[in-house]
Amino acid sequence: MDKGYEKEPFRTVCIKVTVLQKFKGFSKRQGKSHSMTLLAMVEFFEHNGISPNERMYETIASLKYLIKRRFNAMVAIMRSIEKEQTLPTVSMIQALFEQELASDGEAWDNDFDFIEQQLTETKKPTDMEPYDAEVTVPKIRYDRLEERYEELRADFAYVLDHVSLFHNRFGKDHLKLDLNAGALEKYRTKLKKP
Repeated sequence: MDKGYEKEPFRTVCIKVTVLQKFKGFSKRQGKSHSMTLLAMVEFFEHNGISPNERMYETIASLKYLIKRRFNAMVAIMRSIEKEQTLPTVSMIQALFEQELASDGEAWDNDFDFIEQQLTETKKPTDMEPYDAEVTVPKIRYDRLEERYEELRADFAYVLDHVSLFHNRFGKDHLKLDLNAGALEKYRTKLKKP
């Protein structure tokens, strides 16, 4: 018998013969009594908010196929994102971590020695074009230029003493300047003076 409905009485409903034959075949396929099949149908329509008068143009199987295709498309998009964006980014980050600096601190020292040698060199170039007119610089202007040169040289040496090599783990090493803002501004104004 029907569980939960054993004590309820039966009532009759007038149904056309062809409709009754269809309903009997349907309830036989469901393996339930006519009352339980009819109850299951009514609950299905109420639960899903579907009206028996409206037709669903797609079957459940076609909806499952459509959902499966959409999931496959979503998986393809995610794989594409992983292949084109995530993996190159990961490889770039790994390359940055594994990168080793080819030059060391001695190379910088040699460069500074070369610059200082160029600044202090007293030899006159031998391959100068001859200049017909005599160049004369007033003694006062010459003395001022020499003083300015010595000041700039001392300032440059001071700045070089406050430069340190900063080792960067993510990229190239760079130089770090350890000067306060006042000293930096002083050098800026000194260089702008004619």
